[in-house]
Formats: sequence, structure tokens, C-alpha cells
Amino acid sequence: MGSREKILTKIKANKPERLNLPHIDTAIFNEGLNLVEEFTKKVEVVGGHVYQAKSTKDIITQITKMLPDTKVNFSTLEGTSDFNTVDLNSIKNPHELEDLDILILESQLAVAENGAVYVEDQSLPMRVLPFITKHLVLVLSKENIEPYMHQAYQKLADKTTDFGVFISGPSKTADIEQSLVIGAHGALSLTVFLLE
Repeated sequence: MGSREKILTKIKANKPERLNLPHIDTAIFNEGLNLVEEFTKKVEVVGGHVYQAKSTKDIITQITKMLPDTKVNFSTLEGTSDFNTVDLNSIKNPHELEDLDILILESQLAVAENGAVYVEDQSLPMRVLPFITKHLVLVLSKENIEPYMHQAYQKLADKTTDFGVFISGPSKTADIEQSLVIGAHGALSLTVFLLE
């Protein structure tokens, strides 16, 4: 038995007993927040933008005006196939999408506390897409904004999904010469559309 196996055996032998998660009464956090205002403020603080929209057609119109010169676009929204310039069914290797300009995804959950939007694998044709696109657009209903992560995790507790991620703002880092860099290793911009 090598040293690696010895260490792993000792770790397995010394596992603590499992503890139940604490019960958190989420009612104590109720501050009567205006969820749309709070969510919008938090998304903007982390470098994103929030817009209102009446329909998916309205979203495509606004995005086309904001980013008119894009060539490689993909939307998972129903009724937006005319916007798509790439057929993901023909893509075998995600590296072929390194030039993806705009990706539009739908979400069923967001959090006002931190401006995070939850995206799960059921709405993702490929898991890597939100992380390699230049401009990420997330669409959700105003009714799907939860005040805090506690409530968001409660909503997710019964879901059976293989993959899900909370996304808050575009990619950013501030460890390069102590200055904030947007789009350092991911999306250059994050736009959230709230459907009425």
C-alpha cells in the first residue's frame, strides 16, 4: 500500500457522523423588499444590465439594436430560430463555438440578494456555452425572483438535475494590478431581461 492509499484509508476511517442541515426560518429575513428593484441594483453592481421586455420578439429586437454587428448567435427561447446563425445539432466539439457572440438562455429562478440567475442543464444545449460566449443574455419572469439564496435553495431542493449554476454578472477579476477587468475569462457582458 502506497502513501496515497494510506492517507485515503485514514481519512475514510475518521469521517465524522453526518449532521442534519439546520432548519432556517426564512420568514425572519423578510424585509418587504421590492424584488425587481433589489435584483436590478445587484446585477448592475456586479457589471450586468437589466432591461424590461414584453415578449421574446421584443428581446430579440432590443438585443439586435444593442449588438448589431454579431455574426454567431444562438437563442434557446421559443420562436427565435430566425435569430440563430448556428445549428448546435451539427456541432460535435464545443471548441467550434469559440466565436459565439451572443447566447440567449431562459431561467426559472433568480435571487435579489446577489443578482444571481440560475441556469440548469435542461435549458443548456451544451454546458460550456454560458462561459465561452462573448455576450450572455438571460431571460426570466419577474415572478421568478426570490429574495434570498435560502428561498432559492428551497425551490431547488426537489429538482432532479445533473447540472446547475448561479451566474452573477459578466466574468471579472480584480487581481490584475488591483484593477477590475470585465470579461477576463468568460462573458464580456451579461444582460438580463425581465419579462412582464
